[in-house]
Amino acid sequence: MTRLKDTTEYQKVLRAIGQGIEKLGVESFDLRLADDHDFVISGTYRESTSAPTPKAPAKSSFVRLIVDAAKKAKSPQTSSPLFRFSEIRFTRDNIDLLNRAGKASRWLTDGLPPSPLGIANVLRMVGAYLDLKHSRLCRLAWQHQSLTLWHTDQKARELKEIFTPENLFDHWVHHFKTRKPPHLLKPTGSD
Repeated sequence: MTRLKDTTEYQKVLRAIGQGIEKLGVESFDLRLADDHDFVISGTYRESTSAPTPKAPAKSSFVRLIVDAAKKAKSPQTSSPLFRFSEIRFTRDNIDLLNRAGKASRWLTDGLPPSPLGIANVLRMVGAYLDLKHSRLCRLAWQHQSLTLWHTDQKARELKEIFTPENLFDHWVHHFKTRKPPHLLKPTGSD
């Protein structure tokens, strides 16, 4: 089995894990780096009460989102039961598989941009932050749209930081403003 190195690309790894758990309807979770370089996650989720609907074309999807949001705001919230999951382990092989599946699904989007506060994007932004700071992840906790991050910096100091939805959105905007769209990349000369 391949092990994660100290030079983990957290942005890719955490996004893949986020894609893996996002579909569960996770409300809160705690993710830690295990001693053997696997990632272990525990948390809570609510079972979906609505039946899956077929995907609509991009034009009607936006309208459907607005209508669904209005219906939810008007109707009383019926809470489905809260379930716990514990000690789900993500190995390097699991992460590679989730990354490939995520790449494939990004080609099949319905035309809507990803939510900056979706779990996959939140974890991607935290990963980009860790990569930028050259820090090592110790643990992170997601609860009530807020993220607490414990990491070790280059000087081996353990730090704790709390990110609010506003902080996360600012990081998301900054990150995507610095990315170059593929059509703006310069040719290599061998074309």
